[in-house]
Amino acid sequence: MKRLILLALILLLAACGSEEPAETEPAADVTDASPAASEEYVLPEADHYLTVTDSMGIEIGDTNYVFGQIAGVEFTPDGDIAVLDIQKMAIGIYSRDGEFITRVGRQGSGPGEFLLPVGFTYLPQGDLIVSDAMGGKLIRFDSSLEYVGDVIGFFPSPPAALSGVDSMAIVGMKPEFEQSEEGMFMGFTIARWVWDAAEPAHVYYTKSEPFDPTDLSSIGGSLVVFGASEGTPVFTSPMSSEEYTFTAWTTEGEEIFTFVDEDYERVLKSQEEIDLETEIVNARMVQQGMPSEMANWEPDPYRMSVTGLYPDDFGRLWVGKGTNSSPTFDVFDMEGNFLFTAAIDAGERTSTWGVLVSHDGFLAFDANPEDYPVVYWGDLPE
Repeated sequence: MKRLILLALILLLAACGSEEPAETEPAADVTDASPAASEEYVLPEADHYLTVTDSMGIEIGDTNYVFGQIAGVEFTPDGDIAVLDIQKMAIGIYSRDGEFITRVGRQGSGPGEFLLPVGFTYLPQGDLIVSDAMGGKLIRFDSSLEYVGDVIGFFPSPPAALSGVDSMAIVGMKPEFEQSEEGMFMGFTIARWVWDAAEPAHVYYTKSEPFDPTDLSSIGGSLVVFGASEGTPVFTSPMSSEEYTFTAWTTEGEEIFTFVDEDYERVLKSQEEIDLETEIVNARMVQQGMPSEMANWEPDPYRMSVTGLYPDDFGRLWVGKGTNSSPTFDVFDMEGNFLFTAAIDAGERTSTWGVLVSHDGFLAFDANPEDYPVVYWGDLPE
C-alpha cells in the first residue's frame, strides 16, 4: 500500500510541481472506531502459506547486489527477476537463482536513459517498457534489451504501474491533473495504451477530486489499484478503507462483473502503523525533491481493503488484503468465484513488504528496510 501512495505522490510531483504551503487543519479525531489493531505480529490464518525460497541483497560488496531504493520488481517472460532501483536509475536483471545478468538504463535524458523511472513491465514477447515520469515518456527496449524508441505527449505525465497485455499494448495507471477557475483537481485513470499512441485506446476507470496542495492526503479518495495480464480481464478496485470491491473489464472496456464483499469490516490501524506510514511517505517525498513543509501526508486511520490485484499463470486472481498487517490474499478464479486464502509466512518483517504476485511466483521487497534493501521470492501453489 505504501508503495502505491509513494508512486502517486511522485507522479504528483512530476505533474504539477511544488506549491506554496499554507496552514493545514488538524487531523480528524476518530471517535467511532473499533479497538485498535494489535501491534504484536500474528501470522494470519490462511488456507495456503507462501514461503520465501531465496533472496538477494547485501549491505556492502558487489555493487550489483547493493540496492539503493527499490521502486519495483517483476518477473521477466523468461522467469528471471527485474529490479527497478531509483537511486541507480537502472533496472537490474537477475536469474531465478539470484545471479546478476545485466543492467538496463542509466541516469540521463538521452535514448534509453531515465530521469525518474517509476514503473516498468514486460510485453509477452519480451520487450521491456519503462515509464519515466520526469522525462514524460514511455521507453521501449526489445527482448535483447536494445533501445527501440519513446512515446511522448502524455499530460501531465505518462502511465505508471504498467502491465504488458499483448505484443503492442499495456494497461497502466495515469495521473490526471487539471487547474481551472474552480480550483485544482487530481486523480487517476486506468486505461489501455497501444504502443506509439499517447491517447488511451480504452479507459476502464477514472476519478478526479479537488486537490489541496497543502494537504497531500486529499488525493487519497482517487487512488486505485489494477491488475492485468496477457489473456485476462482487466481488474480495478478503488483503494478504499470503506468497502471491499473489484470490477472485471473486457479488453474493450465493457464491465464483466463487480464483486462486493458484503461481510467486509473496517479495521483500525495501530498507532505504530500510522506513525510508520507518516514517516516513510513524508521522508520519501523530501528525498524526491518536495519542500519539507509540503510533506504533510496524514494516513487514513483505517487499513485499506484491497491493496493489489494480481492475475497469475493458473487462471487465478490474487487480491491483496490490507486489513491484515502482513501480506494476505483472497484468491478468486477469473469469474469472481472465491477459491482460497493465502498468506506469506516469513515472520514479523513482512509488515512493511511490498509484494507482487505474477506468473507462477511472488516477489517482495521491504519498503522500509531496517538494514539494507533485499528482494525475496517464492513459488505459488498450483
